Amino acid sequence: MKQKSLKLNAIFNFIKSFMNIIFPIISFPYASRILLPEGIGKVNFANSIIEYFSMIAVLGVNTYAAREAAKIRDNKEKLSKFTKEILLFNFISTAAAYLLFIACFIFVDKLADYRLLLIVCSTKVLFFTLGTNWLFTAMEEFGYITLRHTLFQVISLILLFTLVHTSDDYLIYAGIGVFSNVGANIFNFIYARKFIDIHQKSKIELKQHARPIFTFFGVSCAGKINSVLDTTMLGFLSGNASVGFYSAAIKINTMVIELITSTVSSFLPRTSYLLEQNKEDEYTALVSKVLKITCFFAFPAAAGLFVLSKPLILLFSGEKYLPATTTMQLLTLMIISQTVNSFLNNLIITPQRKERFLLYAQIIALFLNMTLNYFFISKWGVFGAGLATLIVETTLPIVKLVPSWKYIRSKDNFLSILKSLIGTCLMFFAIYKLSGIIQNPFICTILTTLTGSIIFALSEILLKNEPAFIILGMLKRK
Repeated sequence: MKQKSLKLNAIFNFIKSFMNIIFPIISFPYASRILLPEGIGKVNFANSIIEYFSMIAVLGVNTYAAREAAKIRDNKEKLSKFTKEILLFNFISTAAAYLLFIACFIFVDKLADYRLLLIVCSTKVLFFTLGTNWLFTAMEEFGYITLRHTLFQVISLILLFTLVHTSDDYLIYAGIGVFSNVGANIFNFIYARKFIDIHQKSKIELKQHARPIFTFFGVSCAGKINSVLDTTMLGFLSGNASVGFYSAAIKINTMVIELITSTVSSFLPRTSYLLEQNKEDEYTALVSKVLKITCFFAFPAAAGLFVLSKPLILLFSGEKYLPATTTMQLLTLMIISQTVNSFLNNLIITPQRKERFLLYAQIIALFLNMTLNYFFISKWGVFGAGLATLIVETTLPIVKLVPSWKYIRSKDNFLSILKSLIGTCLMFFAIYKLSGIIQNPFICTILTTLTGSIIFALSEILLKNEPAFIILGMLKRK
């Protein structure tokens, strides 16, 4: 198989994530004003519940399958056999997830008021399983993934403005959300025939996959619970309005995190492939370069969003969501911790087959998350949920540094990170002053973003930070 360009892979993943930002930028301000905090809170609470069943259906397969399939992608016969085995695993786990979903309907009284909404949101569980996105990740088909994903988001946007007009349309809004995220997966079966022969006769062997899959399932299970526990506990302890405020606080931060981490995750297949081929020097060089670029973008993004929290909430959600401003400022620090966490997962721990450290870290984070959320939400409400989330998300990369330290400890890496931090500080002080002068939220956002970007870029060029020159080189070639 001809090697695809790593730069193109990263660019395609960036475009996909950028569309994930553009879609909420257009849709969320409209939806939040139509559905109000109560309606947005209902949908997000229901989605947080469905995430628990989704993680059972996915069973931790995606990361494991993408890593292993990347190693055998040049052998169609082996890849076809592997794909059928993984699909069988997923069908069994999806059936188990739906059985538990039905049981919760019967025994959990709190869910009675959300039953129809939960049924709508639950359709994503089936589509995630059928999608086999891990196969296209392993084959580095990021161009196809991006095109397919963008098309369905555009269709979803049209449906939103056409069908959602009152606060009672939250069920339609939830259905459109499912369609935009996983609707495109139905096309994957057709396109997958380019890489595999699903009719190929082969002996199905599931036992060899069980241990790593269930290890990744433990990681995925704890990770999913950690990602939605704050929203779920807010729904139970504080109500729908609190969930709505929290959604406004975390929404933009989450979009920026996805924009950076999706680019990082595009390197997982290549790092797995390089290690399988015993190309240690190429692997080490790639790890170093991605670490520098990750910090180069994460630091200024966190500082910029901290300054722009109030104007962005006004633009995206409206004045009724202003109580969420302080929580959003707090959660901007999560951009740094989650991007570093993604880097450690995708470039070091998973390719090195050290997934047990992922499991240890997630279990520690899970118990910490439950404890902190219980006490902090009871005392501080929405802000308490944000504080608990930040502490947990900072703990994760710290724990994962233990098995990763020898790959990132070079003086050159730390010097580049220091330069990014210096440039971020210079940018922060300038835009903080500027944001205090401009009252209009739209003008403030535009001018502050432009000014901050220019100051950061110039400072990094003057400091001769390597990522700045990598990006300049790409722009010159274009």
